[in-house]
Amino acid sequence: LAATYRHRVGCGKAGMATSALGLLASAYDDDDDTQATTAPTATTSTAISVNLAPSVLEERAAGSALTLFKEDKRTGNQVMHANAEYNEMWAPQQGPTLAPAEQRQAGIKSKNKFVGHVAKFAPANDFAFEEQYHTFNAFGFAENPSVGSSSGQDEMRGPQLAPTPGVVGDVDKWAEARGNSVFSLKQPLESKLEEQRKRMRLDENLAPLPVEAPELTAEQQAAIAAKNKAETRKHQGREDKEEANPMEERAVFHGGSRTDYQGRSWTKPPSAIKEEEHECFIPKRWLHTWSGHTKGVAAIRWFPGNGHLLLSAGMDTKVKIWDVFNTRKCMQTYMGHAAAVRDIQFSNDGRRFLTCSYDRYLKLWDTETGECISAFTNRKLPYCVAFNPDEDKQNVFLAGCSNKHVVQYDTNTGKVEQIYDQHLGAVNTITFCEENRRFASTADDKKMLIWEYGIPVPIKHIADPTQHSMPAVTKTPNHKWLLCTNLDNQITTYSAQDRFKLNRKKIFKGHIVAGYACKPGISPDGNYVMSGDCDGRLWFWDWKSCKVFRKIKCHDQVCIQAIWHPVEQSRVATCSWDGTIKYWDWAAPVPAPSRPRPGPVPAQSLPRPCPVPALSTYVARGGRLGAHAVTSPVSSTGAPWRPRSAASPSRGPQTGRPALRHARGARGARGARGA
Repeated sequence: LAATYRHRVGCGKAGMATSALGLLASAYDDDDDTQATTAPTATTSTAISVNLAPSVLEERAAGSALTLFKEDKRTGNQVMHANAEYNEMWAPQQGPTLAPAEQRQAGIKSKNKFVGHVAKFAPANDFAFEEQYHTFNAFGFAENPSVGSSSGQDEMRGPQLAPTPGVVGDVDKWAEARGNSVFSLKQPLESKLEEQRKRMRLDENLAPLPVEAPELTAEQQAAIAAKNKAETRKHQGREDKEEANPMEERAVFHGGSRTDYQGRSWTKPPSAIKEEEHECFIPKRWLHTWSGHTKGVAAIRWFPGNGHLLLSAGMDTKVKIWDVFNTRKCMQTYMGHAAAVRDIQFSNDGRRFLTCSYDRYLKLWDTETGECISAFTNRKLPYCVAFNPDEDKQNVFLAGCSNKHVVQYDTNTGKVEQIYDQHLGAVNTITFCEENRRFASTADDKKMLIWEYGIPVPIKHIADPTQHSMPAVTKTPNHKWLLCTNLDNQITTYSAQDRFKLNRKKIFKGHIVAGYACKPGISPDGNYVMSGDCDGRLWFWDWKSCKVFRKIKCHDQVCIQAIWHPVEQSRVATCSWDGTIKYWDWAAPVPAPSRPRPGPVPAQSLPRPCPVPALSTYVARGGRLGAHAVTSPVSSTGAPWRPRSAASPSRGPQTGRPALRHARGARGARGARGA
């Protein structure tokens, strides 16, 4: 067995040697020699033929290098049938320079060959690319990315003498830089300095060259002045257009005469009506409607003092003043704005008032004559106006504008005295506080800023992430609190003194005012807070408990403002976007005397005349009832019935309501027994 194994191994080795020799001999056979086919059968079935030295085409036409590649029909691969020469392999790149994507866009059919396009040069690293990029931008030359550093050029042999041009761009600049780049040069090129000197119009000593200015005509000088003015206006943020002339102002008086038989003006208040402290009651009865505006009413103001006149700003560009106590008609109409009137404000004595409109003008009017005294504008939308309440500063007023500024004007000079510009949105309200030494402003940036009057730097900045914009603010009669309408459907209270801190215990909720600048109001005695809402309702809250006290449906559209009368303890005026102004009263019921029963009546139960303080006060303050004595009915116990006085300080509206319901119930019971 061992001998047999050694014999087989020897035969296998001999066969392998014979196969290898045959393979090597077949590779070195010439085309003219005869091919030997004496290989064993077992060896030819597993042998791989490798042509280590393929034949080279001796004679071929110039430019036929592309024919070296042919497709093998059996395998489908590209086969090179000849070796390329050294000069051909290192020759400059030729052929289309388009990438495959660009060839498809150009309509050239892409071929799956190595010679389809020339690849773009990619630098060795990012620094090399940045160096050549900045060098070309600075001096106008860079290394040729196709050849790189293999061009064979140096400082002594320029690009013209090199076998292959190695510079792209200005060759003279390259020679001046001696092949350095923007990173290796220690000083700028002389040619660059020369170009810079010529561009700056300097001589060889770097002194400015004399320039002869041509003489300008009058038209050219006017054109240059107009251009400079336009650039200045643009730099100041003003609109680059001509200021339009204000609309012609005029007033129409609707009364019979401007003076009475004693020569007193129609704006003079009645002598019998004076402002005094009194207890207020929540109104519930509609008394009168003033309808004269063709569009919505934006704001209303009482005449300072006793409120015998009512001023209204309409979206129909008109301002009207109404009588309150007598005829309740429109007394005068002021026309002078080209757009809706946004806000109005009386002076302390009521002889003048301010209006601001969407036509970008603020105008000062004479209340009695209707004359427009002056007009102011800074070409921005004024959203609110406020006179300085000090008696010696009635010639100064503030205006909050859409350009985030609070502008202070002087009516005597007509100029801007100060600009407060720390807000980030359009200014909505301006409220004076702390004996008029300071004022608070709110804007669309959801902030409240406290300013010292005359100093354009805020002393207090009130802002909170949960705070909403406050488009309407009202100060309480005791000058201690600021009621602010928030756009999150609530009225917040801030202190109007010292720290201006939020009072979290005085928040009034329940109504919907999101998106509307419904101005809140408060009664003269400070017991009730009121505000309109988007549904035309009027809401009343109790100041102490912050609970809803009453709701009244007043208008068909949003009730934008409600103001309490300064003299009448239970009368309120409301205005709406439906174009109407309504007057409301508490209207306590007056009991009628009961019918005497048949039979003898005791002497102590006979009706006796009794004066009623509430009715006498009502008549003295312009009520409609006549001045006559009222007899008091007799109760079942024999004591005379006395109506509750409306001006009694010991009883409030909450204590009087159960008694009123009890009286109504008693009358109902007597009627049932009679039936």
